[in-house]
Amino acid sequence: MSTIVKKKIRFITNPFSGTKSKSKLKETIEENLNLTDFDFEISFTEYPRHATQLSAEARDLGYYAVIAVGGDGTINEVASALKGSETALGIVPFGSGNGFSYHLGTRRNVDEAIKIINDHHTILIDTGAANGRFFINVAGLGLDATVAFKTKLNKRRGFIPYFINTLKESIGFKFMKLRITSDDNVQEGDYAMAVIANGSIYGYDFAVAPAAKLDDGLFDVILVRKTQIFRYFLLVPRMLNKTFHKSPLVHYFKTRKITIESTDGTPYFHVDGEGFEADNSITFEIIPDSLKLITKQS
Repeated sequence: MSTIVKKKIRFITNPFSGTKSKSKLKETIEENLNLTDFDFEISFTEYPRHATQLSAEARDLGYYAVIAVGGDGTINEVASALKGSETALGIVPFGSGNGFSYHLGTRRNVDEAIKIINDHHTILIDTGAANGRFFINVAGLGLDATVAFKTKLNKRRGFIPYFINTLKESIGFKFMKLRITSDDNVQEGDYAMAVIANGSIYGYDFAVAPAAKLDDGLFDVILVRKTQIFRYFLLVPRMLNKTFHKSPLVHYFKTRKITIESTDGTPYFHVDGEGFEADNSITFEIIPDSLKLITKQS
């Protein structure tokens, strides 16, 4: 009689992140995961970048998959260790914004996200690097990066704190003077945001790059031109109806590599919603077919 060898899976989560309790995570997994096919364990992070270490350990041990239980920050940490390996990334949406899981169509449905693992279906997707810093969903400079940097200093999570920070930072916001080089094109101008998108959604179903695809070998670039601040808030409905890239205020194109130079010392940039102090020049590069992702079958 042959013995079925179960595929090993590690679920990684920050017990304090997001807005939902993870106290019943083990029970939720057991209710939805095919335990005949999979042998799972749960690892809790204890400090920044611990998720990357735990993910790398599972990768080196030959695990079938590592499942990021959280939002875009947790996904970023887990996925960065899996890039270029045979260990697949899975996602269970337990964050506040959950932009990447919205792009994948699972949105905030935890049960569905776990059941998707049972299909054993994976695809290869692109990832990105911003001056060597890994990202999987969306990166960029400007108002959104400033809000991301200030929000991570706030212990409160969720849409309301994020929205309040956006209102605060928009008052007196200093527009960026940028020189942008991509493939065969160079342009200069004043901008509120420069978005470099691999995925399509910031979070909360706000689609900043609605046409973005994870496997086309290209970034979707969204350059939001300088205008009166109140006009940016009028763009919010375009994010919700997936027409943001068609706004007259937006210059939209696709590219494999883009370098953005700030001539006035733009202070912040972000990758997957985490803000950092910016260098004067940032090069964003696509890394094609670099990550194995668990998805539902089309």
